[in-house]
Amino acid sequence: MRQFCVLLLLSGLAGSEALAQAQPPRWQLASAFVQRDSAALRRFLASDVMIWPPAPDTARRGSPAIRYFIDLALASRVTRSSFRPRAVTTDGAYLIEDGTWTFTHQRTRVSTRYDLRWRLADGRWRVSFLKWELFR
Repeated sequence: MRQFCVLLLLSGLAGSEALAQAQPPRWQLASAFVQRDSAALRRFLASDVMIWPPAPDTARRGSPAIRYFIDLALASRVTRSSFRPRAVTTDGAYLIEDGTWTFTHQRTRVSTRYDLRWRLADGRWRVSFLKWELFR
């Protein structure tokens, strides 16, 4: 509850809008990836997002990053995806989290560490940075 109240104060929102936007939509982002919903994924990504996949891939920013992430989702065969934050902190307009990103396909489950930064833009949380390591 304390974290929720802190987020309300930091976001500068009031009333029902604050309740709706207090937590970033991490489960909706994970669900859009599984459903291969390119329109929803695009809505969750800031226009200047940086996507930083593990090597040998390279980091991308803006439109190429959005295209890369959407192409990953479209090519995936995962049936479940979840972001489980270990730590959530704030830095100015950003909500910073690190945790475990898990994918499931049939009976196979893999996970990796991730770093994600959300930024409140136009009254909505959007991903401005996403970095992950190799899934294992």
